[in-house]
Formats: sequence, C-alpha cells, structure tokens
Amino acid sequence: MTTESLLRATELTKIYGSMVALSNASIEVRPGEVRSLVGANGAGKSTLIKILTGAISPTAGEIVIAGRKVAPGNPRRMIELGIAGVYQHSNLAPTMSVLDNLYLGRQPTLGWGILDRHRQRADALALLSKYQIDLDLDARISELPPVKQKEVEIAKALALEARVMLLDEPTAWLSHSEVERLFRTIRTLKTRGVGIIYISHILDELYEICDTVTILRDGLVVEDCPVASITRPQLLKKLIGDKLASEASGQAGAQTRYPRGTGETKLACEGLSKNGAFDDVSFELCSGEIFCVTGLIGAGRSELMRVIFGADSFDGGRLIIGGEEVLIKSPISAMERGMGFVPEDRHRDGLMLKMSVGQNLVMAILTLISRFGMLRPGLMAHAVSRQISTLKIVPSNPQIAVRKLSGGNQQKVLIGKWLQKRPEILILDEPTVGVDVGAKAEVYAILRSLRAAGAAILVVSSDMEEVMTISDRIMVMRGGRVQGIYDANTVSEYDIVGHVGGQ
Repeated sequence: MTTESLLRATELTKIYGSMVALSNASIEVRPGEVRSLVGANGAGKSTLIKILTGAISPTAGEIVIAGRKVAPGNPRRMIELGIAGVYQHSNLAPTMSVLDNLYLGRQPTLGWGILDRHRQRADALALLSKYQIDLDLDARISELPPVKQKEVEIAKALALEARVMLLDEPTAWLSHSEVERLFRTIRTLKTRGVGIIYISHILDELYEICDTVTILRDGLVVEDCPVASITRPQLLKKLIGDKLASEASGQAGAQTRYPRGTGETKLACEGLSKNGAFDDVSFELCSGEIFCVTGLIGAGRSELMRVIFGADSFDGGRLIIGGEEVLIKSPISAMERGMGFVPEDRHRDGLMLKMSVGQNLVMAILTLISRFGMLRPGLMAHAVSRQISTLKIVPSNPQIAVRKLSGGNQQKVLIGKWLQKRPEILILDEPTVGVDVGAKAEVYAILRSLRAAGAAILVVSSDMEEVMTISDRIMVMRGGRVQGIYDANTVSEYDIVGHVGGQ
C-alpha cells in the first residue's frame, strides 16, 4: 500500500439547524486500501458518505482527491474524479442486459445516434478481464442472483473509472458463499490499486476483508487505526462508548421487563424455514410481552414476519397459534386469526397516502362499520374520533390527507389502523423508522399499553437503543438463522451488538 492518498477528507462538519450531524470528521483512503467505516445508527455514517459522493455540501471542512482540493456538493463532478458509491439497494435497470447497464446513458456511438455495439462489447470484455469479474453480458439483470447484481454495480463503477469505491452494506442480501465470491472481487480491486470504503455492521467481515477502520460515534471520529491493532471488545466499546459498555447491564435492569408476559403462548414457530431467506427458526411469543427481533438487513427478519402474516409461503417447519398448528395462506387468514401487521415501508405497503386520516384508520374494520355493504357514517366517525384522541394524532382533522402529516403522525395512523381490529398478536417491522424522538416515545407508550392489555407484540428493529428500551425478550438473527434469544433483564446492549456483528 503506498502513502499517496486517493481521497482525503479533513474536519468535515455538517450542521442542520441546531443539530450537529457530523463534527470535524476526517477520513483518508490510499490505493489498494479497504477502510471500514462503522458506527451505530445516527453516528453520522450516512452524512459522511453523502458529503464524499457530493450529494450534500458540508458546513465546514475540505476534500482532496489525488492531491487536488475539490469543491463539494457536486455528484457529477465527484464521479468524474473517480468517487463512486455502490449502495444496499440496487440501482440497476432490471429489464435490461448487463452490457446495457454498464454503459447506460453513455453508450459509444458511430455518429447520428447509432450505437456502436461492437465497441461497447469490446470495452466491457476488456474491463471484466482487467478486474477478473465473471459476468454474462447478455444476461438480464432481473435473472441474476444478488451477488452477480452486486458485481454488475461494481463493474459499472469501474467503467466510470472509479478509483475510490464506497460499498454500503454490500453483503446484506448475500449468502455465505456469495460473500466469499464478493470478497474475491474486492481483493482483486485491491491489487489494481482501487481504494475502498467498506460500510458494514458485521464484525467478521471487517476483520476478514478490511485493512483499516474508522469508527464514528455521535458525529465524531472516535478511532482511526489498522484493523489488526484493535480487538473486538475494544471496537465494541468504541462503537457504543465506554460508559455505555460498563453500565449496559445496569441500564437494562432499570427498565421494567415482562419476559414471557402472562406465560400464555400466543404464537410459536418451530423449525420454520424459507429457502434463500431463513432456516430453522424457532421461538415462542407470549401474551403481555414485547418480543424484539434484531439483526442486520438481510438477516431474514422481515421475510420471517411476512411468512408469519401469510404474505409469503414457507418451505418447512410449523406455525402454531393458540396451541393449534395453522397454515396461514394470506394476510386475510392471518387477520382472522387475530393478527395485525405494521410493515416497514408505510408509504408503499401500509397507508393510502392520498386518502384521508379517517379513511386509513378504518380500513381494517370496514365490515364492522358497514351494513349491507354500505358504510355507517356514525360508527365510522366514532371509531375515527376515538383513535385520533387516543393516539394524539396531529392535526386532529380526520379529513386531511395522510400524506400531509409528519412521519411520526403517519406512523401513528398506521398503528391505529390495526388497533381498531384489537389484534391479539401485533407484528411491527421497524415501527419508528424515519420518525423523530418525540414520536418514538409516543409509539413506545402505545406498545406498552397494548402489552399491559395482554397483547402479544412482535417487533423487528435494527435500532439497538430501541431494542434495549422496549423489549422484554430479544432474538438475534444473522444470515437467516437464530443466534440466540435473551431476556432483556439480563443482557446488555454491548452483548447484543456483539451477537449481531458475529463477535
């Protein structure tokens, strides 16, 4: 590894109003270096990456690329200078071929707008040969496995002559064998002098593929060192702070917990499996408890919830509700069994954004407020008014379109829709994603009141603070398998972070 820097960012600061998202953060990448960038949710990773790719401008600080200071805040210019991002979610055209994706928007021409397909293919073959990437140029993106799609995105960045590549959770959707394949590609990039910023919560990957590590916490760089010089316990303490690490057990014990709730099992999974998503998952959910499932994106958490709610089928195992083995073939069947489901993406899967607050709140109980197929306005108004008051939805106007509400109030409407059904089992996938601190506290209060009323609550969350705040028991998933189930009374955040990352 040479001492010349491909990228050097110095004392980057980003302030939004009174909030400091990033404070005097510095990072450097050299040719052939894989630098891990780690930090908990809200640590400032996304802000730093957005600055480095030109998506946003810093409040202060400077960026130097290949020895030349550059003006930030210009994505096109950063790409021209060799900075490229490969993100968790695919940015490819799924119906087009690998070849067309590699050169989308900049295909070589013969003049008069006629594509030079021969030159395009020759350039692509030369690129793949140089970096030893094995791709079928004629394959359609949608037909490729996840690891191949990730390789296409890497090749696309290389076709833009990227010298520094930012890989954001690149293995989130990959199997173990696919991860090994991707690592081979990364090692080849290293030998060709490409610098890489590698973002991942999986500690096994950090220690296997990375040379150096930059640790962010609360917008600050708290460590910058070779990976070989820091142990896993030391790294975990840097991630969550020495004080949190030493007091974690005490903090967990300060909350009132109800592991196994009333003791009555409402839902049980026995060896539940779905090919390519999760395998041999077993746990019990009891009345009067909040059972949290945590892990990284791609661990199989959301896929498990969809199977339990009947949105997807499963390939093996048993699902038991109220002591009876059931086969739930659809969400309607799940609802008939007393279940409700708050999905992760409220805009896509949960709410009708153009419809009113009132219409959304009664969507799950139409049969209860209608007669002979006609809605009964009085019953509807009463149900809507009750939920708006109970959940403190602001504004309180039931006629306003949901899309005009804040994220926190949209989430309360979505939860309220299911509360109207009074579900015995409520599943929530990332229930506070994209909502502010105040709205989070209100959602937590709603969940605790449901728990007190005897509901069995199943929560998926990647927010470790949230998990430690609301859970009675915690199940950690990694790579589609259960790593362990823990009483929140007796486990610390430090322990859970270690299990999530593969300590």
